Amino acid sequence: MCSEPGGRLNVALIFPNTYQVAMANLGLHTVYRIVNARPDALCERAFLPGRAEEPLYAKTGAPLLTLESSRPVGSFDLVLASLCFENDAPNLVKMLDHAGLGTRAAHRRGPLVIAGGVAAMLNPEPLAEVVDAFLLGEAEVVLEPFLEALERLPGGGRSETLAWLNREVTGFYAPSLYEVAYNPDGALAGITPLPGLPKRIAAPKYQGPASGLARSVISAPGVEFGDMTLMEVGRGCGHGCRFCAAGHVYRPPRLGAGPDFSQAALAVAAEGGKLGLVSAAVSDIEGVEELARGIVAEGGSLSVSSLRADRLTPGLAGALAASRHQTVALAPEAGSERLRRVINKHLNEAELATAVETLISAGVPNLRLYFMVGLPGETDDDIDELIALVGRVRSQVVSFSRAKGHLGRVTASLSAFVPKPWTPFQWEAMAPLKLIAARMKRIKKALSPGANLKVTSDVPKFARLQAVLARGDRRLTPLLELLAQGESLERAYGQSGVDPDFYAHRERPQDEVFPWEIVDHRVSRDYLWAEARRASREAQSPPCEPETCRRCGACG
Repeated sequence: MCSEPGGRLNVALIFPNTYQVAMANLGLHTVYRIVNARPDALCERAFLPGRAEEPLYAKTGAPLLTLESSRPVGSFDLVLASLCFENDAPNLVKMLDHAGLGTRAAHRRGPLVIAGGVAAMLNPEPLAEVVDAFLLGEAEVVLEPFLEALERLPGGGRSETLAWLNREVTGFYAPSLYEVAYNPDGALAGITPLPGLPKRIAAPKYQGPASGLARSVISAPGVEFGDMTLMEVGRGCGHGCRFCAAGHVYRPPRLGAGPDFSQAALAVAAEGGKLGLVSAAVSDIEGVEELARGIVAEGGSLSVSSLRADRLTPGLAGALAASRHQTVALAPEAGSERLRRVINKHLNEAELATAVETLISAGVPNLRLYFMVGLPGETDDDIDELIALVGRVRSQVVSFSRAKGHLGRVTASLSAFVPKPWTPFQWEAMAPLKLIAARMKRIKKALSPGANLKVTSDVPKFARLQAVLARGDRRLTPLLELLAQGESLERAYGQSGVDPDFYAHRERPQDEVFPWEIVDHRVSRDYLWAEARRASREAQSPPCEPETCRRCGACG
């Protein structure tokens, strides 16, 4: 399979978004590191052309080139695509077209195109006709066996190669070798493998030492987080929020402790560097306060990807303030305690208020609050409580800020709830766009007169596209092609024959077969359904305890 003399495998790693977005993604860094650590392989990167570059591709038909050597992506032996966001799927189609590799695997004659990343792990089926195969699971455990298998290929054509890899490599999924059937109502009837292939694709998870979790290996000055050394301190989350896909597919949670990272972190800090600690909830990491203090004491600074309000300590808040961290994000997700019980958030207003006081008193001037609109069971009363909660937090910030001699700002960030695969809410319908837009408008209007308060929101129609792509199947290929060509969303839906209501706004019956269940994350469907029923009763469930709990199935 190697075209270079001496047998070195040339790999093009493509990320279907801009360079600025890509370089903040630790998955990209991990794949780049693993491939280039092999003496028999070379990995180069390619990114989605920016707006200024796009007209050049359209006008001249120039091929997509790698960053390192400006070689055409289509000339490499293997193309790996890292897909982390559902809405980047049309970008991947566009990049493959620019690379001269075509938009459909059935017609491709160039190198194999293999996709991975969390979006593919959640549901590979929307891209099943676009890529040749998927590598599902975490890169640390699936990539090396795949690369080693390429050295042992027995020969044969493209189909034979895919079939052999599908049998031999854990996590490898070639959709062309699986037949799909649909019921008369359009719902999936089943996905059936050709003889000798696994019925479901296991997605292995890294179980090694915490010090081996991801970290950035390429500096990228000038982009967000580009001046930081990003360090993953935990993977997965045990709190069991019912809307969170990452909290379910990355089970069991693997959380490190401060000492696991201190040597590497303090080495960066000693050079005056910046550390970005990455985890679903950095404040869950045992010893993180001591690690943060050590980084600051050594002359470095730090940032964190996310915090839980109920786990924040004064020491961690103080280290963030000493690092001149201007804004910290907290995620109540819902305005009322009733709705937070529905989503299993395990957070009450008293805990949120304590976190706000801790941050402002430590010297962090600004707060960002994340909320979702359109959650299952949401009512107008919940929206009223959201508005009131933001107002109380603003008053609290103003009060404590004055004591510190500055006036802080509160930003309320609103996003539309999107039901995701592998969560208890995978059966739920997304709320109608008009309802979501009306409730967002109502929140903005109620909060707009407030000084030192800002409200931002996403665009509901793009959230609906995320829902379509998150819960879709391989019949979405024409939609992806039209969007890659620059067609507007509504026209693309109409021309492709894809009904967004079918994928996004339809409540699913309990026994419906889901396309994403071709993947096996060892999280049982019965567990997810039981959690969905508990949500309907506003009943919370305990956090994940891998040492003792076997409720979901991920721990065997």
